[in-house]
Amino acid sequence: MVTKALKRYELEKGAKILIAIGLLLILISWILAIDYISVNQIAKDRLALLPIPLIFTAVAAILLLVIKYRYTLFEKYPYLMNLPSIFYRIGRGKDTKKQSMAFNMIFTVHSLVLTFLGLLSILLTLSIGSNAKTSSPFFYSYFVVIAVLIISVFLIYRRIYIKLRS
Repeated sequence: MVTKALKRYELEKGAKILIAIGLLLILISWILAIDYISVNQIAKDRLALLPIPLIFTAVAAILLLVIKYRYTLFEKYPYLMNLPSIFYRIGRGKDTKKQSMAFNMIFTVHSLVLTFLGLLSILLTLSIGSNAKTSSPFFYSYFVVIAVLIISVFLIYRRIYIKLRS
């Protein structure tokens, strides 16, 4: 693992923007769920909408805690960070500044996941809320969102790898 202490950097600007967008999307999910429930007060199955934003909010809170305490978690519980090849590269390097910056960039991925969780929360809320008589028009959109997330994660990891090689 890393032999030298990593210098603590602030999150990248892009990561902060992704966090703000993710939290905004989760807020929109809450608004949609409450709106569907208030409009259709007769339908008791609409109450099933409330656990969706609640679950996504809980996951977002956990991600935010991991992002906030990333250095502490890495120093005290390195086994929680499951990115062996990147951490192997970080540990091999002699430049602690580059190591710290690469480590910090990893948490841009967490911010991206938070944003996509907000988007999935909205899609799920909309599909359940509007799915009274017809099948969900949002079914295939889940696959698109997940595919874009996976591609984005690999592109960010590639950027980190290139930065470590240079």
